[in-house]
This record gives sequence, C-alpha cells and structure tokens, in this order.
Amino acid sequence: MKPKVVFALVTGTLALAAAVAVFHSRTQPVSPERPELDPDLLTKPADSPPEAILPDIVPASRPIAPLAAESAVPRKPAEVPALVTNKLERLAQVRETFRALAAGEPTAALRAAKQIADETERETALLTLVTEWTHGELSPPRQRARAIGFYGLEAGLGLEVAKDPALAVLWANELTTGAGRAMVLQQTAIALLDSDPASAFALSEQLPQGEQRVFFDTVLAGWASKDTQAALQWADQLPDVAQRDAAQQAIRSVAPVGIGAALRMVDGYPVVNELLPGTPAQLSGQIHPGDRILALAQGGSAFVDIHSLPLQDVVQMVRGAPGSLLQLQILPADAPPNSQPRTVSIIRDQIKFKR
Repeated sequence: MKPKVVFALVTGTLALAAAVAVFHSRTQPVSPERPELDPDLLTKPADSPPEAILPDIVPASRPIAPLAAESAVPRKPAEVPALVTNKLERLAQVRETFRALAAGEPTAALRAAKQIADETERETALLTLVTEWTHGELSPPRQRARAIGFYGLEAGLGLEVAKDPALAVLWANELTTGAGRAMVLQQTAIALLDSDPASAFALSEQLPQGEQRVFFDTVLAGWASKDTQAALQWADQLPDVAQRDAAQQAIRSVAPVGIGAALRMVDGYPVVNELLPGTPAQLSGQIHPGDRILALAQGGSAFVDIHSLPLQDVVQMVRGAPGSLLQLQILPADAPPNSQPRTVSIIRDQIKFKR
C-alpha cells in the first residue's frame, strides 16, 4: 500500500476517535461542583441549627454519614459556646463601661444603669459602680444578698454607699422607692451621726410625714447600738419633753437599763449566757456565765419564782429604772447537787455600747 494512503487512513481513524470521545463526553451527566464554603459559616450564630446548614455543603450524590471524614471543615457545636461567649463579652463590656462612668458624674452613671432592661446586666453595672466608689470596701456577700432579697436589687446595693452621704442620697433618689428608699436613707443617717447628727436627722424630711417617726426611732436605735452615751446626750438636749421621752425610749429599745446579762432558757430556767463588759452584773463579780436564775425580786419585794416563764417576760423583770435595786436568787453553774441558791443584789444601770 502506498504511504500516502496509509497516512490518510491513520489520520481519519484519529479524527473519528476524537469525534466519538467528544460526543460521549457531552452525553455524560456533569457532577455538581462543591460550593465554596463561607469561612464564617460555622463561627457566627445562624438562625437555623447546624444540622440545617451542613447538608447544604455536601454533594447531593454522596451520603451524609462520611461528611466528617471528607469535609475540610469539622462539624462542631460552635453555636452554643458562641452564645455564652457573647453573653460573657456583653457583661465584660458593661463592667468596662461603668468603670469609666464611675469616674465621671454620678448622676449620669446611675441614670445609665437605670436604663438597662436586662436585670443581670443592670446588677453588673450597679455592682461595678459601688465597687469603684467604695474602692472595693464592700459588705460580706451574704449580708449584701440578704439586703437585696429583702429590699430589692437597687436598694440592697445602695446600702453599700451609705458611708458617702451625698452619693447615698443621690442613689436613693434616683433608683429606689418605698421601704428600700427609706432603708438607704436610714443607714446613711446612721453613718452620718458621728460627724453631723443634725444633718443625719434632717434626712427624715425626704420621707413622707407618716414615715418620719419610724425613721427617727430607727436612726436613734442604730446610734445607740454604736455609741449609747452620745445618743443619750443628744436626746437629753431635745427641748420638747414628748420628743425627748420618745428619743430615750428608742435608745433603750436596743440599749436598755438593766444588769448587763444575756440570758437563754435551759430546762425552763433562765441561764446567764454572757456578761457584757462594764455592766453591773460583770462589775459585781457575783454573777458568772452558766449561773441559773431561780427567782427575782424588785427592790425589797418578795421573790417571784420564774420557772417556766417566757424569756421575754423574765427580761422585762430584769430591766427597770436607772439606780433601782434588783435581787436575784442564783444557783451557780458549779454548784453541787441539792445546793441552796444564793441571793445577789444589783443596782440597775444604763447599758452603754461603744463601737
């Protein structure tokens, strides 16, 4: 066969093969391309859960099960940690914001906190303010929790700044109402008593008329528990007799006239639990912790058996006017069985606290 004929046959064969291949490729289905994956797809919260997103990035012709091994993007429950992280970041942002506000105008800071609707964020904001304003000198957490539980978040935290009268009054006026506001003002007044009693009692004018008597008595009682002598001296100078008597009564509700023995009940008898320092009972040297009181007598009157009397009734019998005589029949704590009680005579006096 001539060379020209052979060359023509080979060329024709190759052309035919190429045409068949092109025709065959056009008749085959084309696999869908794997879409490009948004790098933020699994890191930012989505309206739909991960299970609704992940199947969309798998070719339809492949089973879903092998996805974790074949996909370059690991399947992980990132949405839940992201939400927690966002909440933590939000609270951190609140803290930083209110640290900055604490260094500025207090009114603006308090009003900004008041506008926060989320209670957790508002608590974070207010706690940040009081921490900054008190330089971290806060009351014990349990005490603060009790105050919040009883008076509410704003008033409970407001008690933390009671030692700063101007700030505390501003806090009370901006954030509190009712009993919570009264308590913040009362504690502010008690803190102010040592330096300016007149201003302390003047805070009562910020309360309704019907609440001022309670405010007055509460502040006086608080003062008496801190410095009884100072409270009594102030009360003695009141020109109005009725007001003076009311003040002395409020003081003696916490610092009574008596002998200075704390009592508890054991088998129906009052037993001395503690002697307050500097009180008639302690100074007498005749009464000791653990002693059992069997009977009491007012002045020279007959003894009254106090077995099974309520403790409050016994306390009222022990108390009395300054300079009055109280007699007690006592069985010492170390007395042997069948011992006879001994009689102790004590002159009552004003119990005075000093802290």
